[in-house]
Amino acid sequence: MNQLVKHETPLLISVDYDRYEDYIARLSKSAKKNHRYCKKHNEDLRYSRCAFDPNMIKYFMDVWEQQLIRGQKRQFSYPREYIDFWNAHGILECFVAYVPAENHTMHVIACHFVKRYGSYIYCEPPMFDKTLHNDRYLAKYMWFNLIEHYINDQTAFWIDLGGGDRGTWKDFVKTREEHRERTGYKWAYVPQEVKDNPDKEEDYIVEIDYSSGVDVYTLKKVIR
Repeated sequence: MNQLVKHETPLLISVDYDRYEDYIARLSKSAKKNHRYCKKHNEDLRYSRCAFDPNMIKYFMDVWEQQLIRGQKRQFSYPREYIDFWNAHGILECFVAYVPAENHTMHVIACHFVKRYGSYIYCEPPMFDKTLHNDRYLAKYMWFNLIEHYINDQTAFWIDLGGGDRGTWKDFVKTREEHRERTGYKWAYVPQEVKDNPDKEEDYIVEIDYSSGVDVYTLKKVIR
């Protein structure tokens, strides 16, 4: 097996819509309710793409690693220096949620970064202090706004929330109930028609190629 090439299962959200409202209309009733709730409870916030700030990103990574996720602390699978490396290669895109302050400053309360490979976007989790902002639904706020950003961008096609190692995308849609504990919350962002009709989905996998010295993610279709 080539150790320089690995494969993962994607968890895909299409952003190929003319309008964000068209995407929201295709979600489940509970997802639409979550969307309304997080918008209402974060009306004081602003969301935007931001310039690369390594100190800010690393600060939020530190905060995130000190919090419990499914009952235990978890660490990112790569060193902090990778952030600078991805940015230097034009892969990284960063987003923040912030409270506007005086003198055109802002108080950032959440940070999110993704890696972009053409029309395919590979996502890391949004990061924030869960204790301070427990009542805001901030994770949902950040995910919904990220999706809206790329729908409006009109140059991206897929956002990948990450599926681990669970076969192809079609396989994962079919077996999603078996993995509810670890990935259940992500399925709220997948349109209901996709979840109801897994056989209509494609056998996509993510190929990660490290041979060039830069990790290159490519969404590929498996031929069966």
